[in-house]
Amino acid sequence: MNQKILVMYKSVTGFTREYAEWIADSLEKENDCTSMELKDAAARGISGFDTVIFGGRMHAGTVDGLKKAKELFENSRSPWFIVFATGAMPNSEEGTIAEMWCNNLSEEELSRIPHFYMQGGLRYEKMPFLEKMMMKAFAGVMKMKVKKKKDKDEKDRQFEEMIARSYDISDKKYVRPLVECVDLGKKGGEK
Repeated sequence: MNQKILVMYKSVTGFTREYAEWIADSLEKENDCTSMELKDAAARGISGFDTVIFGGRMHAGTVDGLKKAKELFENSRSPWFIVFATGAMPNSEEGTIAEMWCNNLSEEELSRIPHFYMQGGLRYEKMPFLEKMMMKAFAGVMKMKVKKKKDKDEKDRQFEEMIARSYDISDKKYVRPLVECVDLGKKGGEK
């Protein structure tokens, strides 16, 4: 059964847009799948889609654009909503990621809305100026904290290196669980 799917996203440095495109490409083979920026989806409206997927970056503990995306979904006739977030943190930081989801989705939403995290990276060169300055200041503070620490471990050294410059740890493999969720929902008829 061919589904009509919308993958909408809010992206600042490009990681979320890239993941949205990978998701849409993966779902397009067996579905009618469209991807677009959140602002364009808001202007167009999102009713008429069987599945609405939203992606935003994790920024200061919140998923950028999620509040607006949830409002759009709630005002649509679309039956199924899925969320993904991207960020500079590796997928292996499961505790921090779980905490982030608890800060962004209610307990009821956590059980009802499939949600996924996909590691991306940092692109200082694409950040808005003020954000870039704040990140550089944060990197400096963290570097000093790690330097003062007596028992530095490998995780401390990796963190210090990662926030010092741009890096990309994104990978298409991180879209698989979300795509499988859509496929399972379609086969099982559950939404």
